[in-house]
Amino acid sequence: MNFTPAPENDFRHFYETYLSRCRARVPGIRGIAAKWAFEDLIPGLSDFDTRFILHDAMSVDDWHAMSLAVGEVHTELAVEVPQWARTLEHLPGLNLTVSEITNPLLYYPEFSQWTFYDGDREALEAIESALGAHRWGRRDEIFHLKKIAVYYGPYIRGIDPEINYGAWASKHPLHSRFMHYFAPPVQSMVSLVERRSVRGKLEALRLARRLLPSGDVIDLVFDSLDRHYEVPELYEEPELTNLERRLERYLTEAWAALADHVTLLHPDPGDTRRAVETKVKQLPYDPIEAFFAGTKFCRLMKGRLLFYSRHIEWFDSIPLIENELGRIVRNFCAAPLEAYARTHWEQTLDMDAALERLRGQLTVEEIAGVRRFARIASAPRVDGEARAQSRAAADTFEPVLSMIEKLSENMMKHAKAQGGTDAPGTPKDMS
Repeated sequence: MNFTPAPENDFRHFYETYLSRCRARVPGIRGIAAKWAFEDLIPGLSDFDTRFILHDAMSVDDWHAMSLAVGEVHTELAVEVPQWARTLEHLPGLNLTVSEITNPLLYYPEFSQWTFYDGDREALEAIESALGAHRWGRRDEIFHLKKIAVYYGPYIRGIDPEINYGAWASKHPLHSRFMHYFAPPVQSMVSLVERRSVRGKLEALRLARRLLPSGDVIDLVFDSLDRHYEVPELYEEPELTNLERRLERYLTEAWAALADHVTLLHPDPGDTRRAVETKVKQLPYDPIEAFFAGTKFCRLMKGRLLFYSRHIEWFDSIPLIENELGRIVRNFCAAPLEAYARTHWEQTLDMDAALERLRGQLTVEEIAGVRRFARIASAPRVDGEARAQSRAAADTFEPVLSMIEKLSENMMKHAKAQGGTDAPGTPKDMS
């Protein structure tokens, strides 16, 4: 096989440039963070899962404006720096104010897996202090069990599109198997054993050598990473199939080893992917948690859809559009409205019935706008029209964000009235 050598690690230059440009247009940005640790960023192959921290005075209009501004920065950089196509694969998924991220009611276990890179020191220190004071609880265990359920079982070929890797595309098969579909469940398994959300993927793999069985598999992963995946024999059959089986066996053995560390279900060595999914689905349902699980990710979605709608020769957005439009109505309309109905009215209502019940809390224009967005985003896909559909969905997204922000305020009031702090946390992984 022909491999392109690893490029220079320019992730620091990227996030400094990205923060500077975004701050110039959105002065309310207090800091930049990203998922995982810096060492987990593999040059040429990793994207940068940005999280922005904002000042507390953000209004819904400010979020609308920020979404457009960050989308413009994303587009400009993708055009200016073609080698950042993979790095820029999506706009920041989670964007919160300082008070939101430090509020125990809104604690999300992924927060502890962020690296805070730059920004206002006072704000970042307040956040890190608040996160450091958190003690492991039920929501953490549920978060990691749900994450394991997403990745457990054999690797599914074709699940991870080989797009925007440029000269390093030939290394995607190993990067996908190791860092996208093996490291995440191992990270959650180690977190369950340690009773803390382990920040980095590589940190988790190192801990797994000591805490979980079959350390030779971990050694294989690190050897491949050290060689920037330039291990020709692993790409050929039958070795690639054998590798997938080794990774699957590892997860099966590691899952069984969690029996003494998990309190909410019983891991069994005979569990299939479906069995694990079933056990996790039977965990207690919290409608407040269900509401916030997806809605956290909606604030910059308009900018993301607009970015994907632009034609940039070296940036393939079609699979990304299909992914977003395949889940967006469920995550930002149906699921939160169903959860809201269960919380406030103790009824099981579908999206349309819940919208009707919200007349008076939402304006007529907002209700009509949400329905229009849902029709456009869920329309059947037409070959050659993905970018146009992405733009149309973006153009109708504002009522959805307005609805979510209004309902979020009511959900927070309800959570405070309950006196609970065991709120939102489930791994939708919307990046």
